Order: sequence, then structure tokens, then C-alpha cells
Amino acid sequence: MKRSTRIAYLFILLFFIFFNGLLVYLILERISEAKNKFGAASSNALFTALADYNKLKSIDSASKPTNGWLAYSRKKIEITRLDSQTVKFSAPSSLVTDTVEPGFVESIVNIPYFKTIDLGAFDSIFQKELRSKKIVSEYRLDTIDFPGRRIVRQMIPVKWEQKKRKEFQFSTGPMRLPYNSNIFIFAQIKYDRAFINNDLVWPLLSFALILLIGNTALLFVYWTIRKQKRINEVKTDFINNITHEMKTPITIASAGLEALEHHMPGTERTNFYLHTSKKQLQLLNEFVERIVDAAVQDISEFTLQKEKIDLHLLFGDLIRSHSILQGKPVNFHLTGEGPVFIQGDRLHLESAFHNIIDNAIKYSKESVGISIDIVENNRDCTIKIRDNGMGIPPQFIKNIFEKFFRVPQGDVQSIKGFGLGLYYVSIIIKKHAGNITVQSKWQSGTEFIITLPKYP
Repeated sequence: MKRSTRIAYLFILLFFIFFNGLLVYLILERISEAKNKFGAASSNALFTALADYNKLKSIDSASKPTNGWLAYSRKKIEITRLDSQTVKFSAPSSLVTDTVEPGFVESIVNIPYFKTIDLGAFDSIFQKELRSKKIVSEYRLDTIDFPGRRIVRQMIPVKWEQKKRKEFQFSTGPMRLPYNSNIFIFAQIKYDRAFINNDLVWPLLSFALILLIGNTALLFVYWTIRKQKRINEVKTDFINNITHEMKTPITIASAGLEALEHHMPGTERTNFYLHTSKKQLQLLNEFVERIVDAAVQDISEFTLQKEKIDLHLLFGDLIRSHSILQGKPVNFHLTGEGPVFIQGDRLHLESAFHNIIDNAIKYSKESVGISIDIVENNRDCTIKIRDNGMGIPPQFIKNIFEKFFRVPQGDVQSIKGFGLGLYYVSIIIKKHAGNITVQSKWQSGTEFIITLPKYP
């Protein structure tokens, strides 16, 4: 699979996870916000119910008495209010005086004190408050009380947890009855789905619509990329097959015409036919090369058709082809002990080595000398291809394997090309798990060093 395609797939996957994860997070946050709103409304209803209950019992609205009967001793003080409420509590141990200040009596007399709560009346008030806040749900009221006037703060959460029931999803916090009461009241309520849904319906519909549109778009992009990938695979296979089928007969026909030209007695008509045939073959060969160059754009898409290859035989065939086809004199020198076997795609390896040799010939001025050395070691085969051409300026050596790059100096601009040949070579070598490097000096020739895994 092409690297850009893999990156596109990875991007779509990551965006799909991020997009859906973000929407799920926003939906959960919106649900949590709706539940918090429900809880705040329920707690506010309980708080308002307490205030209304206090008013009902005339604690806030009734006039507060300023007189009462006071009976006290060293251990106990008892005050009987005129409104018939009796307040009793143990006196502090430090209270030993025989006289009591009037302000002290008034402060004690005017402190309301609940010892009990009318849950029936409170339930009616609380239910009214819930309905005013549009909460219609099953609920229960419960109390936490402490004997006497002393409240142990640390015990409130403990008793609250003990009295809660699991079937109710929400519980208000314990609220103390005013004033100085030893009674705390709390409410447990089942979530009102209508209350929560009314707060969620439009946001959830919006999220669902965004989710549907976004995922549809992502799936469409994924489907388009898959379709384009299949088209590219078919195109690449077609180009590989047709160029392979065309290159071989072109090479043979060209070699045959060269042989006829040198061995047949030359007549004007014969020379005309031979010249015309060679010219047309050359045009056809250039056309095939253009197709190969176009295929380089997607060269990483194809699958190698590997077979056992003898490098000495492969280069022998290449040397014979170039010796016949080239117009300028070329001297080849093949060294190394054979046979040397590798496993690879013959068509693409021939095309890659052909590009290197063809460049060596094209970028040489007069007589061309090309040395090919094949060395085998324990794991790899090393191929060194040296020429006596014009070389490559040192500042451009690092760029020669880049797509569309051409050395912008000397006579290079007068030689036709697309800057794809060495890019194609580097891709083919890498596809064979090999490596290619270059050493060159300007006006002193170039050497390509190629390493390929040997045949297992």
C-alpha cells in the first residue's frame, strides 16, 4: 500500500475516533449537566419547602415572646415560654450565679426549638415545590435526628448514608430545621426522565445529526480512497504488463535491424526501409519510456513478481543490448566470479540497471567506459557500476534520487528527460530490501554502489 494512502487511512481512523469520541464526551457532559440541573432543582425545592414549613409553624412570622418563666438550679435551667413551648437544657458547669441577666433570659426565650417535625405537612409543601419546578417523580423524605441538643457533625454523613436507599438515584444533602434543631431532613428522588429529556432533546438531536453527517462524510472519503486505490492498482498492473510486453520485442527488433544494416548489401531502397523502421522503433521505444515514467508516479503501488536471478546473466544481456543499440562507442567491463543469485523482479531490475547504464552513456561526451563489478558475500551482493562521464557536482549528489530532479549545470539541460529515472531506480532497490549510494566527482565519472540480499 502506498505511503500516502496509509497516511490517509490513518488520518481518517484517527479523525473518526476523535470526532466520535468528542461527540460522545459532549453528549455525556450534556446528560451530566441535565442531571446536575435536576439535582439543583430538587435541592432548591427542599430548601424552599423548609422555609415554607417554618412559616407554616409561625416560627418566622409569629411575634417572638419577650417574657417567660425561668426556673434554674446549679445543674439545670428550665424556661417556659408564654406560647406554651418549653425549652429545657443542661446548664453549663460554670453557671453557679444566683442571678440571671434579663438579656440572657430573652435570648433563650426567643430561640425556636423543634423537637419533632410534621412530615405529613412537610411532604405536602415539598410536593408542591417539586411540581412548581416541573419535577414529577417518585420520592421519599427521611430525617436524621440526635437526642438532646448536642449534634455530632461527624455522624451526619454516616447516618445519611445508612438511611439512603439504592432504588433512588438522587439524594439531596441533609438540611437542618431552623433554629438550633437536632433534626435534619433530606429527600431521595428518582430521576424524572421527562424533566431530563426536555433539557436534552434538542442538544441530543443536534449531536445525532452532526454525528450522522460527519460519519457519512468520513465513510464517503474512505470509500473514495479505496476506489481510487483499486483503480491505481489496475492501472499500475496494466502499465507494468504492457511495458514488459513491448520492451522485449522492441529490443529484439532493434537488434535485428542493426544486424541487417551491417550484414546485408546496402541498396537505396533497403537503406530507406531500414532507416524508417529504426526511426519508428525509436519513437515507439520513447513512447514506452514515457509510459514507464508516468507509472513512476505510483511506483510504490505495485507488487514484485520475484524469481531467482543470476546477476551475471542479467548484466550480460544488458551489455549486449546496449552494445548494439547505442550510437556512440561503449566499452563494457564486467568483473566478478559468477554465478551470483538474488531473488527479485527481473523486469524492474532490468529497467533500473538499464537507467543507470543509459545515464552513463548519455552523460558521456565521446568514448564511454562502463565497469560493472559484482561481489558476493555471506548475506548480500554488491554491484558497483562506474563510468567515465562528466560526473555530478558535489552539491547535487544528495538530490539525484529525488523525483523530477535534474542537475542544472553543463550539458545536462540539452539531454531530454523527466528527472524520474534515478527516482525509479531508488524505489526499485528499496522494494527489493536493498540500498543504493553514489560517489561522484565533477568531470571525473560516477560510481553507483547497489547492495541486494542474496538468494536464500
